Amino acid sequence: MTIKNLVKLMIVMQEYKLTVIQWQILLVVAENPGETVTDLVNEDKLTCGTPSDIAVSVKRLGEGRHDRPGLGLIRKQKHEDDGRYFKLYLSSRGKNLLNKLNTKIKSVK
Repeated sequence: MTIKNLVKLMIVMQEYKLTVIQWQILLVVAENPGETVTDLVNEDKLTCGTPSDIAVSVKRLGEGRHDRPGLGLIRKQKHEDDGRYFKLYLSSRGKNLLNKLNTKIKSVK
């Protein structure tokens, strides 16, 4: 990514009020649907924070917690081989947001 595109991305990110960690998670999940957080961290695809930071951000991007609803941008599906893990996918809302992001980045001068 060029510096110019990075500046465009930062301008658009400020509009949606998501953290850098959350944006990276959305982009990586979009490129790697069906992988677990552990897979993405171990394969160095998610390098934006500690595994704990990433887990908290995934929860916030997904269903949220009992005391704070999530954003509904990621959906989790239980791993068929090991119920402790979840496969990550973008929800339709997450896909729409990334499409808007790409359109807005192209329009920023």
